[in-house]
Amino acid sequence: MTIPFDDFADDCTWDLTIGSDLQVKATERPDSLVLARFFAGYDQAFLLPDEREELNGFKTCLALNPECRRRFGRFHRELVLIIENGQSHLLGGANFLATKMTDVPEGHPEVAVALNYLFVEEAARGQGLSRRLLSAVAILANRSVGLPDEASWPAIFIEQNDPLAMSLENYAADTAHSGIDQVDRMALWARLGATLIDFPYVQPALSVQQEPDESLAYAAVSFPLWAIDAGYFRGHLESFFGISVLKGGNPAFDPAAAPQLALLAKMAEQGATVPLIAMESALERLRGMRQPPRGIPIREFARKS
Repeated sequence: MTIPFDDFADDCTWDLTIGSDLQVKATERPDSLVLARFFAGYDQAFLLPDEREELNGFKTCLALNPECRRRFGRFHRELVLIIENGQSHLLGGANFLATKMTDVPEGHPEVAVALNYLFVEEAARGQGLSRRLLSAVAILANRSVGLPDEASWPAIFIEQNDPLAMSLENYAADTAHSGIDQVDRMALWARLGATLIDFPYVQPALSVQQEPDESLAYAAVSFPLWAIDAGYFRGHLESFFGISVLKGGNPAFDPAAAPQLALLAKMAEQGATVPLIAMESALERLRGMRQPPRGIPIREFARKS
């Protein structure tokens, strides 16, 4: 199958079967029914105002696909996907940006993925669907940038609610809405292979009506090393900020994105790396505390655990 680089690919390009009866459908098109189906589930899963993307935001990102295909000197494709059972019932979904990196350092994956959102329908939880969704993301990320489905596992990066940096109101609201405590959610991702990135991450504002989000931690899923080359990480964030977050805007002029990219550029000049931190022991400590510390990033707490 030939996948067009300078135009939108047909939705059938991304069809995938997981296991015996799970069907994955995906799209890079803003007018696709797959996007509408994805958003119906997403809209029920995400609550907090500064982390939510509205439907028009997703449409804008997808509409940028041909225009941003080779932005920053790297190859990109943004997709949304859904996973259904044999009866076409929606079980979950994901949205991600795949970037084919250049000048890849030794030991680093050729493809970097900003996994912007992932959800599992409440009725489908407890069946291992998060792991299957991750597998679908990895396969389609490779396919979307012209690599074989079975190419190496990409570098998958995720945002996570930081239980120590969130306001108490947002902590309580999101926990009540999702049905899972913030610490327990981080533990779930740790079991899926997530490690914290020891970097002062801030999500730039998703729109002019929203604010930058300083209550998020950044993590890598099954990254093959315990440190990330600073230049590689900068390239990933530049693509993610410029396409998925700022929707074609210039991250060099964004008050939240620019300082992070400048710091990583300086680190790259010095040959520095960005460490990864296992989070399991920190989460166990938090579970045993009657009054967990507030106002410090989880990565700092984990570094000392």
